[in-house]
Amino acid sequence: MDTKTLRGVEIKNEDRGEVTAVFATLGVTDHDGDVTREGAFTDGAKVAISAYGHASWGAALPAGKGVIHVRGDEAVLDGQFFLATAHGRDTFETVKALAEDGLGEWSYGFDIDEYAFGEHDGRHVRFLDRVTVHEVSPVLLGAGVNTRTLAAKSRNQTFAEEGDAVLAAVTAYGERAADVLAMRLSKGKALGGDSRALLAKVRAELARLDGLLDQAEPETSDEAALADVQREWLRAVARGL
Repeated sequence: MDTKTLRGVEIKNEDRGEVTAVFATLGVTDHDGDVTREGAFTDGAKVAISAYGHASWGAALPAGKGVIHVRGDEAVLDGQFFLATAHGRDTFETVKALAEDGLGEWSYGFDIDEYAFGEHDGRHVRFLDRVTVHEVSPVLLGAGVNTRTLAAKSRNQTFAEEGDAVLAAVTAYGERAADVLAMRLSKGKALGGDSRALLAKVRAELARLDGLLDQAEPETSDEAALADVQREWLRAVARGL
């Protein structure tokens, strides 16, 4: 799962919790170095509105639902928050309050079905030719260009939810790194120094996490049995036995 993030918010129908949001601009290079081409989105596709910060990829309930429409060079979500639920109302009220000061952005989670690498405006980019959008989510910061909520009709991530998001991001980055390396090798080139340094940092951080996992090994059966005996002894002492 990949994500793209977008900017801006405007309230449309407060009573019904309705939202219309531009979540992608076609034909421009976004802050991730991608260009979404015309035809990448399926007009009329149904999607969920995720809990804040893509939290619904973990255990958080979706906050609403909507439909994707392509209008000119913009992909737009026409959706509605679940105001009959506490999490839907909370997410909507958060989006609405941020919108009053021009704050808040949007992001969408998607799978890449078709893509290609090439040049755009003098930059090497990835062209997204076809994507499947699963959800659109309110977030704090974004990567999209000229994205915003046209009309508006959080919750903190748990450790597990944040881990799910990180795993998805690392997996997507690994796939992209493999694609970029294959493309450069096909041209007789290697990765640049900056790219190699960045991959080395990612590898070092993953190695650090691997070390933490070693420290978090579960107790052996003998250790667990001893711990059970100690707990029972403490309970007995507490009862005055």
